[in-house]
Amino acid sequence: MKRILRLVVLILLLSCMLITPVFAESWILLGNHTVRTGESLYCIGRAYSVDPWSIATQNGIVNVNLIHIGDLLGIPNVPASVPPGPVCEAQFVTPMMQQMSAANCTCRQNHFVVTGDTLSHLAVNYNVDMQAIATCNQIVNLDLIYIGDTLCIP
Repeated sequence: MKRILRLVVLILLLSCMLITPVFAESWILLGNHTVRTGESLYCIGRAYSVDPWSIATQNGIVNVNLIHIGDLLGIPNVPASVPPGPVCEAQFVTPMMQQMSAANCTCRQNHFVVTGDTLSHLAVNYNVDMQAIATCNQIVNLDLIYIGDTLCIP
């Protein structure tokens, strides 16, 4: 009986050594995302068009339904189509987002940002969707534009 047990343990150890794990460190990171209230790995994945399971693996998350506000997540470059649902606000611009915004944006005019300007006010003044202005100008935080910047108004 002891012989069989030793043999089984030896086989298990050898099989474990033969399995080549995929290490998250081999992925290129697109950037970091800080978890906010109401966010899930799926909505974060949708924001960057990245596989939520890859985000979990990259960050050592075992339960994909359990993330905590304030967690800093590395977002790996693992493109995926995520099922429809809520999309979190992106906290950085990915190369894919840059290509999409440059390809889909034609400026009708430019706007020089002055004190008091906000994206929502510009959207109303120019009769343009606020997200369209943000996308064309690669603005990640919709509450933050800088005085002195020139924005493309699509």
